[in-house]
Amino acid sequence: MKLISGTTEFCISEETVVSIGKFDGVHRGHLCILKRMRDYIRRGYKLCIMTFDMPPSSLGFGSDKGVFYTNEEKRMVFSELGVDYYIEFPFYEKTASIHAQRFIEEYIVDKMNAKAVVVGEDCTFGQGAEGNAQMLRDFGPIYDYEVEVIKRLRDGKHDISSTYLKELIEKGKSKKVRDLAFHPYFVRGRFRRDPVSVGGGVWYYVMDIPDEKVMPLGGVYYSRTLYEDEEYAAMTNVCTDNRTLETYIYGGVRGIVRNEVAIELLEWKREEMKFYKTADMNRKIKEDIFDGQKWHKENMVYKRGTLW
Repeated sequence: MKLISGTTEFCISEETVVSIGKFDGVHRGHLCILKRMRDYIRRGYKLCIMTFDMPPSSLGFGSDKGVFYTNEEKRMVFSELGVDYYIEFPFYEKTASIHAQRFIEEYIVDKMNAKAVVVGEDCTFGQGAEGNAQMLRDFGPIYDYEVEVIKRLRDGKHDISSTYLKELIEKGKSKKVRDLAFHPYFVRGRFRRDPVSVGGGVWYYVMDIPDEKVMPLGGVYYSRTLYEDEEYAAMTNVCTDNRTLETYIYGGVRGIVRNEVAIELLEWKREEMKFYKTADMNRKIKEDIFDGQKWHKENMVYKRGTLW
């Protein structure tokens, strides 16, 4: 995957099929767009995603409480999905004021060399979000590109959206999130250098949750640690007061603190608890670990998402 970031001066010489959006969470609706984009590969088009280097809410557009994915995490996901060109478009006052028609001419047609555009029906772009799916359709014949608009999907009474995923994880509904998204909610980063001992041979690793990420419901989760292309069953405590993940990996992993890892929250187990005696805390942690090992044996048939 070729990453284009931090610049508006780029030029893709290969013909592309393009989609534009925030793509925060990469849920089933996004996967439907990507699946349709892949149909254009047989024409020789390259897959091109344009997203933003910061959320539009940073300039007062929308009211996001936080992002589901950091930029680094989103890059990781789209690399897994086999995208050829991934553009993080700089989003600040000047670029936010580009008129929609100019955006189509200069960026979609000239710089991205789009021969096809596939977007969701709620797609917006350009100054004041004046550009939309219908405008893309209207200008398609003029600039010689095809347009397909994918209808939004629903989960019962709810539109499947990045906002919906964030609402779910704030309520601890991580199982529902993993059913709707390509990845479960995860945090990518490095553990603090030294693991913490709670006695009895139990050690856990601590990772900070980036400030820009939406905060999951506090408590204990059945989790999974991804490290060097391997997956390790684990238990994770989400601490809301200091925005950290405390992760116990069954058996531990040698050298894990020296490299980046991802912690996926698979299913919420229980709420946060305060202990006044160390013995009580250790007893509860061991109980959680016992329950977790049983849960993982019964549920590790779960695999990461695929394109619908």
